[in-house]
Amino acid sequence: MQKESVIILGHGSKSADAISDFNYIVELTRQKSGNNHVYGAHMELAEPSLEDTIAKVNNLGITRIVILPYFLYNGNHIKEDIPAIISSIQKEYPHMELYFGTPIGKEELMAELMVRKINAYN
Repeated sequence: MQKESVIILGHGSKSADAISDFNYIVELTRQKSGNNHVYGAHMELAEPSLEDTIAKVNNLGITRIVILPYFLYNGNHIKEDIPAIISSIQKEYPHMELYFGTPIGKEELMAELMVRKINAYN
């Protein structure tokens, strides 16, 4: 059976608190999914980069990678910047299957989360 890796791709930040929060979500996703091959990567401003994380996964012999953006909306990073990065990576690793997911913002669960946040003030 072919192993699959998931890379949660964040924007990246210079803020240590932001990176810590992102790493928390990556670890929680790893635990809840039962997949030990869930990794975090950053598009810019922080390490590890998507390129470095894919190189690490490649060294593990994993050839199927789902890249899930930890972004809210279909902005320019989702439409242009990240696909260009993935295209460049695909040329370097033609044997890999790279799948790019959709952002998390337009999900019903996000509205439920906002209602929970609103209720916290009541």
